[in-house]
Amino acid sequence: MLGTTAEERIAIRRKRVEARLKKEKEATEVEGESPSAAAAGGSKRPSQTLSVGKQQVYDSFTLLEKVKKDTWDELTAVRQKGDEEENARRILEETARMERSEALEQECLLGARKIAAVELRWEDLLSEDMKHPSQLKEELSQQQNACQAILDGKDRRIREFLTELKNYDEDYVKTLGRQEEAVKLILQRMRSQYETLKKHYADELDAIEQAHIRERAEMRSRNKSEIDSLFDRRRRMEESEFMEARQKREKEFQERLDELRTQDSDDYTKSKISLEKSIQELEQHLERMVATYQLNKEKLDYNLQVLTERNKEHSTILSSYKNRLNRLRETWTNLVARYQKLDTKYKQQNIELTEEYKRLTKQFEDLQEKFHHFELADEKKFREVWEMNEQEARALIAKVLQADRIVHEQQLGLDWSPPREEALMSEVEVYSESGTATGKSTTKVSDESGGTKSRYAPTKVKKVLDLLLGETQFLLDQKVKDKLLDLPPDQQSVVQVDAVLKYLGVEGQEDVDLLVSLFFQGQDEDDETLYVDADDVLRLLKDFLHEKENLKIADVAPGGGKKRRKGAQVGTESESDKKARRRREERKFWERLSHALPEMNTRVWKAHDGFLLKYYQLLCSRSKAIDSAVFLQKQNEELKQLMDQYLQSRVNEELQVPPTHVIKVVAQSPAAPRLPPPPTTQTSVSVSPAPDAQAQKQQQPGDKGEAPSVRPGEETGMVDGVREDESGTMESTMGSPEREAGGKE
Repeated sequence: MLGTTAEERIAIRRKRVEARLKKEKEATEVEGESPSAAAAGGSKRPSQTLSVGKQQVYDSFTLLEKVKKDTWDELTAVRQKGDEEENARRILEETARMERSEALEQECLLGARKIAAVELRWEDLLSEDMKHPSQLKEELSQQQNACQAILDGKDRRIREFLTELKNYDEDYVKTLGRQEEAVKLILQRMRSQYETLKKHYADELDAIEQAHIRERAEMRSRNKSEIDSLFDRRRRMEESEFMEARQKREKEFQERLDELRTQDSDDYTKSKISLEKSIQELEQHLERMVATYQLNKEKLDYNLQVLTERNKEHSTILSSYKNRLNRLRETWTNLVARYQKLDTKYKQQNIELTEEYKRLTKQFEDLQEKFHHFELADEKKFREVWEMNEQEARALIAKVLQADRIVHEQQLGLDWSPPREEALMSEVEVYSESGTATGKSTTKVSDESGGTKSRYAPTKVKKVLDLLLGETQFLLDQKVKDKLLDLPPDQQSVVQVDAVLKYLGVEGQEDVDLLVSLFFQGQDEDDETLYVDADDVLRLLKDFLHEKENLKIADVAPGGGKKRRKGAQVGTESESDKKARRRREERKFWERLSHALPEMNTRVWKAHDGFLLKYYQLLCSRSKAIDSAVFLQKQNEELKQLMDQYLQSRVNEELQVPPTHVIKVVAQSPAAPRLPPPPTTQTSVSVSPAPDAQAQKQQQPGDKGEAPSVRPGEETGMVDGVREDESGTMESTMGSPEREAGGKE
């Protein structure tokens, strides 16, 4: 059944591969036949429908498709051959596997039978009584031979498997060789196909180009003959029309010439009369002009005389200027010589000063290195002292918090909540005396960045800008509002703030700092709460503009007021303000460490300390009372022993009225108090508590830390909360040991 199933699977796989190959072959044939069919269909059309170039393009595409189909067929043949070889190999492998499975099954059956026979023989050997050792040896040798036969069969099967594995390795190597040859064949065919396609494409392109050239020449000849015929036709038509039009134009021109002659004669007469009048007027004007020219001549003669005199004066002045120029040239020569002399002198002085500057620069660098070294050493010492003090402070804080936790949990029985770790363990930015930050600092303020960096926190600036944006919407013109409509909401506020600052005349970081300082005027630097009312915004803006105008006037003033103001501001920010801020931060840090325990916990400690003091006083009074009670009990025991001695003494027998009779009479008397019988094992004496203890009891508060009230004489053997047991030890019932221990703490 297993072999039949395997054969069926092989047959199904083979059919599936053949069907796939058939489909691929049909698809390839359809793709290859489509251009040829189109070409066949095109050949049936009349030759007038396609031009020479288009026909050549179509033929080229058909030929190229055929070449492509042939190349694909060659590659497909290689792949098909490989698939057929793989299919045959798999069939042989499946057959060998089935034979191997059958042989293994038979081997298993035979081995099982042999093993069963050996096992049965062992049972027979154990059950039989061997009389002679030779028989036992014979049987054992037979068993050994049978076992060896089983092992030989297994070894033979193992050798067969190893041989088969070796054959598989050889087949694998051969298969790799065949595949390598197939790949080389495919690459060779691909190269040849590439060259073939390249050659065919080049040939077809040349053929298409030649076809287009021929088509172009034919088209040009046809168009030229058509254009020549059209020009001849037009020339013939224009010659007949031109003659008729010329005769018509000559007639019109003759008529117009007659009209113009008549009109010109009239115009000539009129112009002659007008010209005669003009001649008379011009003669009169000529006489007037002659008189005017005569007057001008006299004026020019006078001006000539004046200019002649002035020319003489100018000649004198020119000679004086020439003399002055000569003197100035001599002076210039002297100055040039002096300049060269001074230039040589100053160059030598510059060289000397340069050498001196280099020497001083080197000394300054050495001094700077020493300063940097000592600065780092001082900084390290400062940091070590700081860390030592900080560790001591934090150790004390840990002890205080531990004590606070014990007080809350053990003494008061309350849940203890530790203080905020981020507020308690926060670090501070510490600066050394030289102005450099320590290892824990995260910000360094340099003199160079002091002019551009804002003096205020970004949160303060944002609050001021938000308030301005809400109260100065009327400053925005329609252009800005239209621009805001096209922007997303997150960018509208930025554009509005930019426009408002532009309208207010804010030009740089100094103006922003001035504006923020007016809004936070009178507040600490670390106070970021804005207390300005919305109604005061316009007043503050007026103050800002007024202050800015004053600063502009101071900047324009001689002496470099703006430069001095900037330098003072930068120096203030980089030195005094930075040191003051550092001192404030250090002071706040140590104050924060000194106030690690909240104020409420401190008040609880004080109240609890008062209550514990009262409780301690109560315990002391009770201790004294217990000591007095023990002393009285001891005296009571001594008195009882003395009384027993007196009562048991033989002297009482000689008395007429023994003390025992007196005691009985007193006991039987109704007015006398009844005395307890004399104890045999233990005697209890009740002692009233001391007045101080009673007063302390009345003053005890009703909290969890007070001692429980004890009623004296509540049970036998109780003396103000003290019980004596049979062993004679004293046990206090005033409170648990844990509570007493808590009270002592």
